[in-house]
Amino acid sequence: MIRSLSDPHSLLPPLERASIAVGRLAQAMAGTPVLAAWLHRSRAEAAASIADAQGRRVDPNRLRTLLARVPARASRDWGATMLALDLMRQMLADDADDGGAAGDAPPLVPTGADDAMARMEAALEPTKGAVLIACGLGFLAHLEAGGDRGGACLAVSRFLAVRGMTPLPVPCLNGVEAIRRADPSGTRPGGGWPSGNWPSGNWLVTFLDGMARQAEEGEESLIALLHRWRGWRRRVGDRRSDARIRRAVDAVAAEGVMSPARLAARLRCATSAATDLLEELQRLEIAVEITRRRTHRVFVAEDLASMLGEVAPRSAAAETVGAIPAAPLAMLPEPDRWVEPAEGVDDALANLERILKRQDPLLARYGRTGG
Repeated sequence: MIRSLSDPHSLLPPLERASIAVGRLAQAMAGTPVLAAWLHRSRAEAAASIADAQGRRVDPNRLRTLLARVPARASRDWGATMLALDLMRQMLADDADDGGAAGDAPPLVPTGADDAMARMEAALEPTKGAVLIACGLGFLAHLEAGGDRGGACLAVSRFLAVRGMTPLPVPCLNGVEAIRRADPSGTRPGGGWPSGNWPSGNWLVTFLDGMARQAEEGEESLIALLHRWRGWRRRVGDRRSDARIRRAVDAVAAEGVMSPARLAARLRCATSAATDLLEELQRLEIAVEITRRRTHRVFVAEDLASMLGEVAPRSAAAETVGAIPAAPLAMLPEPDRWVEPAEGVDDALANLERILKRQDPLLARYGRTGG
């Protein structure tokens, strides 16, 4: 698996940069009040990027929209959505303390993460315990053996957590950036690797550079979320520390997507009061409603307002009720229709939702102690 490197010293600069970046990210994660919120948000981006590395493109906002049970725009590739949902399920299963509900249902798409983990562990001894180098070599060995890219990507965050480089599996550390750099044309979408094209020295430089960039971007997004949350707190103004609206800000920041009923359960108040709180947050430009309806409304944090692009629009008749056009309307393209998920997606969502409920205590604890 490990071939001789023509210039081992060429690995030192990228190894140093990657080690520092991962260490800074781990340090930023320690003690930050928005850790649970950041992890909760970053899983959708990670699942979408891993699916893209396998040749199946899906917008992370589509995943958030589906998980919020909001009607989404029509999609021609429900297979990509199912793949991304299953990747999210496996990430959550990795974070779970026990097998429980995560182990009751078989994965929709086999990933081979266990095989990739075994290859990374096997590379530790020849590399004298260099975790990032062993991770890169095991990653490459898994692909060259015909393993799927999704399994290798899921194994990276697990391996780094097991080896103590991060306090827990970090979704954004998945090796996707290395795949993009090594195979920019995406000629092998299903998995595997063009054998012989990447000697281990060249691959390791690419892998380490990609990991460094992912860690740096992860740290930036974590700090940005922390500053955004503090800014939302300032918009609320000088109120009691236990005021419901401050707790509502924490809840929206933690979960990103919130309905009145869910907020009422978290704050232990009436649904009507929770609706008023969410409408007040919308007035303060902290939350945005994405459902465009009077009942079963769903709000998202303002930085996730781009989810509106994945929500099925209202019919043209509903939007023009009471309006008197000044001139004849031009022919408009047929609007997107509200669609039902394809066969299998409902089961995937239900399975994922069961696991997401196991994250509720952590998110709720964040909401209570955010101050």
